[in-house]
Amino acid sequence: MDLQITPLTTNLKGEITAPGSKSYSHRAFIAASLADGISVIKNPLAIGDVEITIKNLKALGVKIFKSSDKSFVIKSDKTIFESVKKPLDCRNSGTTFRIFSALSLLIKGGLELKGEFLERERPILPLLDALKIIGAKFEITKKKIKIQTDQIICNKIKIPGDISSQFITALLFVCPLLKCEDKDFFEIELTTPLVSGPYVKITIDVLSTFGIHIQGDLEKGKFFVTNEQNYRAQSYEIPGDFSSSAFIIAAAVLSPKPSNVIINNLSMQNYQGDSKIIEILKEMGANIKFNESKKQIVVSGDIAQNPLKGLNIDCNDIPDLFPILAVIGAFAKGETVLYNAGNLRLKESDRISAMARELTKMGVSVKEEEDKLTIYYCERLQGALIDHGYDHRVAMACTIAALYAKTNSQIKNIDIVKDSYPSFLEDLQKLDVKIDTR
Repeated sequence: MDLQITPLTTNLKGEITAPGSKSYSHRAFIAASLADGISVIKNPLAIGDVEITIKNLKALGVKIFKSSDKSFVIKSDKTIFESVKKPLDCRNSGTTFRIFSALSLLIKGGLELKGEFLERERPILPLLDALKIIGAKFEITKKKIKIQTDQIICNKIKIPGDISSQFITALLFVCPLLKCEDKDFFEIELTTPLVSGPYVKITIDVLSTFGIHIQGDLEKGKFFVTNEQNYRAQSYEIPGDFSSSAFIIAAAVLSPKPSNVIINNLSMQNYQGDSKIIEILKEMGANIKFNESKKQIVVSGDIAQNPLKGLNIDCNDIPDLFPILAVIGAFAKGETVLYNAGNLRLKESDRISAMARELTKMGVSVKEEEDKLTIYYCERLQGALIDHGYDHRVAMACTIAALYAKTNSQIKNIDIVKDSYPSFLEDLQKLDVKIDTR
């Protein structure tokens, strides 16, 4: 489905509810599937990348069904994971591919995994090498990967932290369930500083709720995991997603006309690093109010009344905010520098190059470097034919930019946004944005 974008001529107004966090949803469904008993997951994101995780859990014998509009029931037995003959398709979901690579150690005969993830050559070898240290064997091609093990060995695991935090998440999920004859714990040591640390905090938070204890120091890059632990069945509520809400917040902040947008179901009482979007935008000059008791954000938009100024922004812990921050930078006086972003070249797309390319099409001056992007203020953006490179966050960021261009834009295959924010277009419509898809 293609999206035709006509520049906005009206103000934004209305109220929406933030979707469930993609990061928390992935982890909660997997943790519940590793527990012995019945769990209830409330308010999850359950389509897009998370739906891929759910389908693969079902393929392994976990019973997952929708009990209401906002809840799923997961019925599992800690020994229920079944051997499967066909490769599990993880498509381009990095979280699914990496965690299921580690889960293969729990399954007799291991697992075969396939998907666009491999075809796009996204990083996986450091995780496979780490699994090899503790007894795994693997075969990998550009089409699929096979991972199995004969015996688990509780060796010290050394793994880089500066490529993907999902490597560490995958290990933290599986190590508590493994058994060794000569040792009762695993030690995980990061050989390079950790990127995207908040996502590992989310992992530890979810694991703790489901009964798994992790001793860890993110600053020192060391984790100790006692093995032969048991996941505990739980009722678990997924928080609203700041990563997705950032696009709507930006749309309101960039409005040239007085606008008022309310976003519900957002709380600072969890480990989402992308909640930093509020602090960043307020420092840039936006008028945003947050009410924790109501779990509500109120954005008063009018860029003439509340002009933005450029900032230097460290993206080490907030990679998913990079695309929309790049767009915001084009509307901020002076220059905006997004730095410590080198690992973004290894995401669904090379996000640094993708945003530099698309903003340049729209008339924005940028300077691309290996691990950073500098964006210079642009008085008025041009419409363009957007190429998101099948990256959902690039697609949404460019949609917001196009709303405030001076000519029409087009984005092909806009359905990609469903990977993380299935109601993105519907939520824009609720705020009086006219959507034209064909």
